[in-house]
Amino acid sequence: MLPLVAGLALAASIFLTGCAAMGSRDPLETGSPTPDAHEIVPEPGRTIAVTPSQDVEALAGYRIAVVTRDGSATSTALLDAAHRFAQERRAELLVFPADVPDIDGVDAALDRALAAEPDLIVGLGAGVVDLFSFETAQLLEREFLIIGAQLAEPTDNVTAVIWDGATSRGSAASADGALDDSVITEERGVDAFAVGAASIDSGVTGVVLRLE
Repeated sequence: MLPLVAGLALAASIFLTGCAAMGSRDPLETGSPTPDAHEIVPEPGRTIAVTPSQDVEALAGYRIAVVTRDGSATSTALLDAAHRFAQERRAELLVFPADVPDIDGVDAALDRALAAEPDLIVGLGAGVVDLFSFETAQLLEREFLIIGAQLAEPTDNVTAVIWDGATSRGSAASADGALDDSVITEERGVDAFAVGAASIDSGVTGVVLRLE
């Protein structure tokens, strides 16, 4: 297990040099970095400080399903970021909004996202956390990314990207569940998608990436 300070630099060297197309694509053909044998992938749940990077390769043919809880300003900003990220990387974006803005609505939206068989399922903001905290642990064969929030106890198939003011662990959390709407912007969301996708592509999953 890596000490935290050493882990930050190592993880950044693993996945922030760029994100190649994911899934079955050959990392040698797309330029995705491959860790040396001596490098240790951080354990699930570890928080790693990262610097935003837009050096992400095209994801043509990659299918991203986005689950969002409501039409709030923060959810809209993150959804706009999802559209921009997918357009710029030529990925296919599928959007699954909750029919009602509660945990049952998110559950139904997640079911629809799973039925679409995407390569990656992304939950937007604090509104998805309570449902994702339970369901993702039952779906270890699927990769998940959470933008602008995090799970209290993520399994290794759930990667999260947070930043100051966007660190919620869901309704069960106390002060850490607070959300500062002013920091949830489209630009920050695009940064979060970029570093999250790069991390997953490089095999560093289950961690919490904290944007600096």
